Amino acid sequence: MFERYDESARRALFFARLAVTELGGLTIEPEHLVLGILRESPSAILRFAAPGTTADAIRRPLEQPIGREKVGTSVEVPFSAACKTVVERTAIEANDAGNKAIGCEHIVLGVLVQTTGEAARVLQAAGVRIDAIRAYLKGVPEPAPETHIARHWKGVTTAANADAYVAHLERETFPSLVRLGGLIYPSIQRRRVPDGVEFLVITVWRSLDAIKAFAGEDIEAAVVPPAAQALLSRYDQRVVHYEIVNREAER
Repeated sequence: MFERYDESARRALFFARLAVTELGGLTIEPEHLVLGILRESPSAILRFAAPGTTADAIRRPLEQPIGREKVGTSVEVPFSAACKTVVERTAIEANDAGNKAIGCEHIVLGVLVQTTGEAARVLQAAGVRIDAIRAYLKGVPEPAPETHIARHWKGVTTAANADAYVAHLERETFPSLVRLGGLIYPSIQRRRVPDGVEFLVITVWRSLDAIKAFAGEDIEAAVVPPAAQALLSRYDQRVVHYEIVNREAER
């Protein structure tokens, strides 16, 4: 379904999923999509908004709790019916504009064309118009491919601390990395070892420069905050980076 989505659009979907964990709910709604785009590529909205409009002005009314139940980042969260119609519309808008890739602007169009809820109302109130986005997309060149970097790191906890460490990653570490910018997505793998549970944490970044902004000049030095150290019995002091060659693995 998302083969045509460019990297920025895929990250926006990841951030939309993250918004569900922060605001509550059991499905990804159009409001989450707009919040994901504001986090990943605010210009995809602001370039079409009324002069003086800020990302915060659009974000605030959408950050009200959308559902009571909250889920962890490892739980699969489906698209709502409204979001499914948005996703279907993005391909139509891309085809009409002659775009091979589907970007964040196409998602914004999908929200405006296919939905009438709070997300569409907030965008309309900000001055975002369907015809302006369509005109822009007809003149946009296809984005150049990026080289992404996977950062691999291992640590071991006792069996008793394993769940607490996962919770720490999901509630503290990953949200803080998202706020830094440059993170595409994180993942957690675990396995039993003789002295407890070993974790392989892989974070995929846009570039080495993005990692440097997070880790400092010595990008191979592990960054392990005190709260995480307290849960770990041992961990790697150095990390390993890989350039991602098979981009299908990110889909």
